[in-house]
Amino acid sequence: VEQEGMRRAREQIGKADRVLWIFDDLADPDRDAMERAALPQNVPVTLVRNKIDLTGRAPGMLTTAQGTEIFLSARYGQGVDLLRQHLKQSVGYQGSQEGLFIARRRHLDALKRASEHLQTGQWALLSSASGELLAEDLRQAQYALAEITGAFSSDDLLGRIFASFCIGK
Repeated sequence: VEQEGMRRAREQIGKADRVLWIFDDLADPDRDAMERAALPQNVPVTLVRNKIDLTGRAPGMLTTAQGTEIFLSARYGQGVDLLRQHLKQSVGYQGSQEGLFIARRRHLDALKRASEHLQTGQWALLSSASGELLAEDLRQAQYALAEITGAFSSDDLLGRIFASFCIGK
């Protein structure tokens, strides 16, 4: 069971926008070097050295060959602002710019699925295929877009309502 959990965790890491590798500042940094080396090369890694209050190290941030390294104490909040600043910079956050959209991998996947369903629906429309096929493709495209916007359909609403009631008693 534990191995399956680790396999799934590694699979999710490959889909991540960034990995925060958090470890005690007291720990040997080379201890986890092999595990860090096994991370997907396309996912940026931020090394976070926590508990600097126990080692006397000052809060700080530096860039290494392995990525950005941040020194902080979560307990006392020292250096947490550096981590926050780094994460904002990493995702391209630039304050409150109206209309700015940052695409996450799951957003891009949802957009791709929506596009595929719309193309299939267009084919169904142009080839005079069944109206049910067109309607299903449009519904699937709507669901994919709802994953991004957070909107939900009447089917979702009914599902939530009936899930909270016991029918037949």
